[in-house]
Amino acid sequence: MLDRRLGAVLAEVLLAGFVAGVTVFLADLLPAWGWPEVFSPSVPVLTAVIACAVVLVLLRRRFTVAALLAATVLFGLFPATGVALAVVAHTAGARGRRWPLFGLTALLPAAVVLLTQPAFRWQYVLVVIAVSTVSCLVLPALAGAMQAQQARLVVALRDRARLEERSRLAEEMHDQLGHRLSLITMFSGALEVAAEGKDPELRQAAGHVRSTAKLALEELRESLGILRPGGEPAEPAEATDAAGTKADIEGLVSSSRDAGLEVAFDWRGSDLGGVRPPVRRAVHRLVREALTNVHKYAAGASVTVVVDHGPDLVKVVVRNGAEQVAAERLPGTGRGLGGLRERVRLLGGTFTAGPVPEGGFAVTAGLPKRASAPLAEETGEERPGRIQSGLLLTTGLAAVAALLLTTLAFVPPLTPADHEDPLASVKIGMTPEEVEAWFGPNEPAAHAAAEGHEPSIPGDSYCVYVAAADPPDAETAAIFRFCFGDRGLVEKTWFEVPVPEETP
Repeated sequence: MLDRRLGAVLAEVLLAGFVAGVTVFLADLLPAWGWPEVFSPSVPVLTAVIACAVVLVLLRRRFTVAALLAATVLFGLFPATGVALAVVAHTAGARGRRWPLFGLTALLPAAVVLLTQPAFRWQYVLVVIAVSTVSCLVLPALAGAMQAQQARLVVALRDRARLEERSRLAEEMHDQLGHRLSLITMFSGALEVAAEGKDPELRQAAGHVRSTAKLALEELRESLGILRPGGEPAEPAEATDAAGTKADIEGLVSSSRDAGLEVAFDWRGSDLGGVRPPVRRAVHRLVREALTNVHKYAAGASVTVVVDHGPDLVKVVVRNGAEQVAAERLPGTGRGLGGLRERVRLLGGTFTAGPVPEGGFAVTAGLPKRASAPLAEETGEERPGRIQSGLLLTTGLAAVAALLLTTLAFVPPLTPADHEDPLASVKIGMTPEEVEAWFGPNEPAAHAAAEGHEPSIPGDSYCVYVAAADPPDAETAAIFRFCFGDRGLVEKTWFEVPVPEETP
């Protein structure tokens, strides 16, 4: 238990370190996006952002909803924390949080950007934030939900396997004890008939034995019914390695003969010692169940048992004649033929059971010696373990980081200096504050240099001037001019002015 806790703590620490490292790496891309100065990747700001991301990752299991909302807002303010958001969203999805919550959080990053940075272009919100939100929030949440569903299915399958094991035990006990009790009933019935008119006490004792065996069959059926999962057909497995061999089938036939049945046995081909165990167990079960049914329902009929071992198929035929005695019907489960049919179907064979035209009843099955698909018990395959789950998680986070990096790196940046059209970032109608967020405040030196070189100023407006960052050895300098009126920005333009020569 202690080792498991230490392993869990170590995994959380490694995950937090991975998130911090990816956040530092992606933070270098933020200056190219025109983020405000407060979000520039300086040491204090970056340290605070990483600390918040790590805390949210570590607290995501205890405060899932709060951590998801906080991580979403932090992602809207600082997209480099997308991997932290992916980790929190994965946990929230795995814990079955309702999808309206994810719908709300999916809209939060765009809302945060629009509220805090109204000067951003709509392309930024639609492309960067939308794509990043899908890759950092929606996809991890879906992956977490699917992984949790898979875990629940694994638990359900394990529970079902335990129930099926109980069912197998119940069927095996019923098949073994039920067959013997049926023979005891037949022997006691024969003894009761033989003692009629000769020894009343012996006849009475035989009747007590027969009624007790019958009652034991009923109690066995009721007790074992508790172990069966909903009455589903089970697949019992005979425990001995000799099950289904010629000697084993001869033993079943001999027991039925001792109980008074007239049984003819015909084995064709070689023994089944080299045939795979599921087929041999099916042969044993087919013959035993068919003979038991004859004991119950046609005790006076002759029986023929044929096992034909061919090159690719093992065929089993158990047929009884039409002669029957008026015997008391013994209790049964009503599942014998259904269980046989299911067993043969799982082996890829054919099964028929029913009356024959000449009278009587026949059970016929054809069992392929080679399996069309490997059985689970033969392949020994195991489900993915924790190591594979860890690899999947690491791969998923790396994919999220790659998608976020691709989005931030290849979508056109928003700073005027890096854009083909420097003035495309601002729109007519913007306020002076919005334009200043992109280009900075008015520069008196740029205003003075523009005199005599600038275009005419629109009427009823005032202008601000900002110098472009031209190379120091350029012969001309670019100046941006923004003119404002009553309705905000009315004109945006840029022009060049000569650079004054330096006086020696």
